[in-house]
Amino acid sequence: MKKILLSVIPLIIIVACSKPPTEEFRERQAKLLYKESLTLYEEGEYEDAILKFKEVLKYIDYLAPEQIKEIKYKLALSYYRKEDYINAVIYLEDFIMYYPKAEETEYAYYILVDSYYHIAPDAYRDQTYTKKAIEKAKEFIIKFPKSNYINKVKAILDKALMKIAKHQYLVAKFYEEYGYHYSAARRYKDLLINNYEYIDEEEVAFRYIKNLFLTRRQAEGEIYKYMEMIEVVREKLKEEKEEKDKLNNRIKFLKGQIERWRRIYREAEEEAKEAMRKYLELYGDNRYYKELEKWKN
Repeated sequence: MKKILLSVIPLIIIVACSKPPTEEFRERQAKLLYKESLTLYEEGEYEDAILKFKEVLKYIDYLAPEQIKEIKYKLALSYYRKEDYINAVIYLEDFIMYYPKAEETEYAYYILVDSYYHIAPDAYRDQTYTKKAIEKAKEFIIKFPKSNYINKVKAILDKALMKIAKHQYLVAKFYEEYGYHYSAARRYKDLLINNYEYIDEEEVAFRYIKNLFLTRRQAEGEIYKYMEMIEVVREKLKEEKEEKDKLNNRIKFLKGQIERWRRIYREAEEEAKEAMRKYLELYGDNRYYKELEKWKN
């Protein structure tokens, strides 16, 4: 009997120790963690503060609304100040969504713009985050026109627009170098219309017109390719007995592409001549214009 009692006692102790924490314990823990997290934040220990803030939020039911707001705000700031801009964006977006009219939201919006800009890679790569920074900067200017941060946001917007212009220029130049002259011309034209403040207009206008003239070279290559494809289909027609309609439709489609490219290069040449006339009016008989005369002829 004694042996049985001795074996039961540890079980009783384990069960007693494994009871869920009381409401009073949870409330004390929430207050303790809240205080510790703010201390770490104020001391600039942002990595530790982040961990502690997340722990505090597990006891969210025991925090006052103002405490919850403060924790969420300083959690976002901690990520921003340790230059973890991806997580900063996540928590800043969350804070702005839940507290759109809070006093802290203006600053949160400003550093959200800055965070998006910092996430964005250099101009050689995808500019999704740069575009997001532009979008958020424009929103900020509308929402907070008298903000103390307005000039900083405008400076970020200016840098972001410059990066987009450089990216567009690099894409256009890539098309040009690989012989996609029509696509290059369209890209250069878009730069002249939408990003003229951030480019060398004389050079970009030159490249735009030059690639319009070179579109004929690209078109000739495309036409030759389609003509070869037509010959292949015609050879199949000699052997095919049942699918002649399908093959004839294929030939019709390919001939349509040939006509499309003939129309493209004719229109491109006309556009180039008109653009060249305007170029002379705007920039004069400079070195670029002299080179364009060679391409024209």
